[in-house]
Amino acid sequence: MIFPFWIIYFWVGLFSEFKNEPNDWFYSQRAFPYDTIPTSFYHQTIQSLSNQLKGSKRSNQQDWKFAGPTNIGGRITDIQSDPNNASLIYIASANGGVFKSINTGVSWSPIFDQNGIGSIGALAMQPGNANILYVGTGEANGGGGSVAYDGNGIYKTTDGGTSWQYLGLEFSGSIPKIIIHPTNPKIIYVATMGKLFGKNNQRGIYKSINGGTSWDQIFFHSDSVGVIDMQIDPTHPDTIFAATWERSRKASGIDYGGPQCNIYRSFDGGKVWIKLSSGLPLDSDKGRIGLALAPSDPKRIFAYYMDEIGNFRGIFRTDDSGDNWIKVNGRVNASSFGWWFGKIYVDPKNSNTAYALGFSAAKTIDGGDHFSTITENVNEDVHVDQHALYINPNNTSQILLGNDGGLYSSNNAGDSWTKFNNLPITQFYTCHVDYSQPQRLYGGTQDNSSMRTLSTRPDQWEIIWGGDGFVCLVDPIDNKYVYTEAQYGFFGKSTDGGATFNVSTTGIENSNRKNWNTPVVFHPKISTTLFLGTDRLYKSIDRAANWVAISPTLIPPNGSDRFGTITTISVSPLDPNIIYCGTDVGKVWRTLNAGTSWEEISLGLPVRWITSVHASPTQKNKVYVTISGYRYFESLPHAFISIDNGTHWIDISKGLPPIPCNKIIEDPLTSGHLVLATDAGVWRSFSDGKNWESLGNSLPLMVINDIHLHAPSRKLVAATYGRGLYTYDL
Repeated sequence: MIFPFWIIYFWVGLFSEFKNEPNDWFYSQRAFPYDTIPTSFYHQTIQSLSNQLKGSKRSNQQDWKFAGPTNIGGRITDIQSDPNNASLIYIASANGGVFKSINTGVSWSPIFDQNGIGSIGALAMQPGNANILYVGTGEANGGGGSVAYDGNGIYKTTDGGTSWQYLGLEFSGSIPKIIIHPTNPKIIYVATMGKLFGKNNQRGIYKSINGGTSWDQIFFHSDSVGVIDMQIDPTHPDTIFAATWERSRKASGIDYGGPQCNIYRSFDGGKVWIKLSSGLPLDSDKGRIGLALAPSDPKRIFAYYMDEIGNFRGIFRTDDSGDNWIKVNGRVNASSFGWWFGKIYVDPKNSNTAYALGFSAAKTIDGGDHFSTITENVNEDVHVDQHALYINPNNTSQILLGNDGGLYSSNNAGDSWTKFNNLPITQFYTCHVDYSQPQRLYGGTQDNSSMRTLSTRPDQWEIIWGGDGFVCLVDPIDNKYVYTEAQYGFFGKSTDGGATFNVSTTGIENSNRKNWNTPVVFHPKISTTLFLGTDRLYKSIDRAANWVAISPTLIPPNGSDRFGTITTISVSPLDPNIIYCGTDVGKVWRTLNAGTSWEEISLGLPVRWITSVHASPTQKNKVYVTISGYRYFESLPHAFISIDNGTHWIDISKGLPPIPCNKIIEDPLTSGHLVLATDAGVWRSFSDGKNWESLGNSLPLMVINDIHLHAPSRKLVAATYGRGLYTYDL
């Protein structure tokens, strides 16, 4: 049976809900076996590397080449444009930094890379001076891969992004809103949500009266309640409204609501705050709240409420600056995870027209009594999950919309949409090269499914499977057989070169635990044979038509384990009877007889999530392992080698940044020539790990989830988490 994309989204959504496991894969693998990540340590490491590499175009290294996609997109969290010059646009991406266009989106330039922070939460452009831009780091939506690393505060540019000044608020976690005083640009308000995983006091609202040189915390509720949205009255700028969000997240689940989700108001610039209550929900069944103040009628404010779980609770309106509220009748499709969106915007010239963002975007023209969906026209392809909107105050028919699929524009107030097919902000989990036709690249992505390109052009990519995309494989002998999967091992096979797919999981027990990113690999000599890992290893000898378990459960059930699964598989190219499996509980297993018997070979390895095991293609007894995680009061190497099939392990991390390593491969043509994907770019060794160097120029310094080497052509592909795929000629 061939599954359309919406069926795949529905199936994996139900499965995820049934498992009660939201996507914390990114965070879990870096935190295990603890509940937290030392984010500040990561930021310090990245900044140090950025300073080392800044301006150093090494003559003995080539440039990485961007391979795309530009026509798929990725999650956008905020949008700013110059009302006096609509050709100038700034966009914030969830993991790709900040981009700028000076020609109405015809082309874009990354302007924030020098700061080494990809996760962006908010932008604010100074009124009257579009060159002054404030950037709040850390996505505040509380989901997706950006949950791995919070932001590190706020930055400012006075020259349109050429140079940046760091303004502090290091432990603010995520910044969802920045407001600049409409008549005094030295006064700035910043809403902070604090750490996503864990409690801290740097949350609430901060105020600066000197352009960000110093800050005062003017609103604080508790160490687990942040401010998710703010509004300011342009006619009385000392009047500020704030929406609090009671939120905590652990590797085992989320708690995104409660009685402390409320709306507050200050009449004196933040000195005194009162909770607004008349007509608003007062119970505990409250979650994220979005606020929108009508510039043409500042006494009118809309409040967009989710319930404690994330379902749509209602839209409320006040016409007297918050003294009294009424619940309007309009309904919005916020889905069952409304905490992922939750923003609302009012037309600057018409207080009856507002836009609410959820799974789709909805519009009202009667003050909220009725909402109609404006992004599900059957003749258009507008991506789901809406996160940001910009309305041109001088021409309110001109709108920019940001969602999980990128940026869209409308010139008729949302009646029709045009996508910008030139933004390189796709978040990749995996990458793969078609062995027979190496110009064909494949990859699995966050929010944008599995995709491929059949050409060398970055703007010619297509989605081939739904859900969040992961493993992509092309049969190296006969490339009409293509395989891919969505989250939790929803594995599909194509027999027509990737045009259509069928689910191919026959024989895999439903009771098996599956990872968010379920590993699948080819037999190195027989392409009709594949291996797939759940909590046990499965094998198929008929191109995934049927699967049979060849191992016992390698990870015993444990309520504290996040997934409890195999994370990586490697079959020796020199002796396919030798198979290695790494797990998310820090164990490595091997069989020397094709699965007849198994033994654990973890002795000497740190107890961290195993990100990759790689059987050497040049020496039968050599194998490599990489791990994720951070050190806690101990030494923590991240890369290892064994020359006795894993019986003993040797640390080969010296010279590498002390952060997670995600994939290691050995060049099959040169023994000891290693390439390594890390959370700080790609690294290379010619000496089996005795010495390392950062590989190449022009690659954004960010998380690299995967690498793939096409040995005959020497093409190396790197999967960045937020900036698409890059290639390098080895």
